[in-house]
Amino acid sequence: MADKDFQAMDDNEKAAEFERMLAKGRQYRGSSDFSMWFAVRTEPGAQKPQREYSVEPTSLDKDGKPRGKGYRIVPSLNPNLSAIERALSLARFQYWMPSEKRLVRDRKHTDLWKVRRFALMVGYVFVHNPDDFGVLEQVPGVAGVVRNANGEPLTIDFLDIIKVRAAEADAEVEFDRRSKMARQNLRKRAKEDPRLKMLVAKLDIAGTLTVPLEKLGTAA
Repeated sequence: MADKDFQAMDDNEKAAEFERMLAKGRQYRGSSDFSMWFAVRTEPGAQKPQREYSVEPTSLDKDGKPRGKGYRIVPSLNPNLSAIERALSLARFQYWMPSEKRLVRDRKHTDLWKVRRFALMVGYVFVHNPDDFGVLEQVPGVAGVVRNANGEPLTIDFLDIIKVRAAEADAEVEFDRRSKMARQNLRKRAKEDPRLKMLVAKLDIAGTLTVPLEKLGTAA
């Protein structure tokens, strides 16, 4: 990868760097190398969490009968698992979506931020030694396997895999540093703001991280 710090790149620069990485891919010719990773292009929105629905029974009325239809449909969203990751897991593929955590604006409390997970390589995930590329390309959210001009899947250079993992680890360290600083600043402000003090107390109980807007400027 380029000498420029990966964390200092914007999303467009990261995409360009990843395209250069793909250009170095070795042709897949049935090698016995069991550490091969392949790049998969994703459909728009596939790297975001997917809303799921579950059915729960409703409470009983005073006569002991279920209220309404007797059940309710409850939506849920796992912010730590994207739609493409869920689909690949269900299809029993071994995958890796490089990711980073960011602090984003809390819509309910606009002077606070919360943690969200984003793809580090927008538009791509890695799949390890897929048994069937045809089946892989049928997985919901998969736009296609990256191939060469002859239509053969391209492997990703192992050194580039290591560098992407290192960039992911660096992003985690930086996020932890900012989060710690943000918590300290939030608690300091809460001492002088009764409304924030109440919020902090509730969030501490819930184990949720929120931070003040001004601490990180215009994070995505």
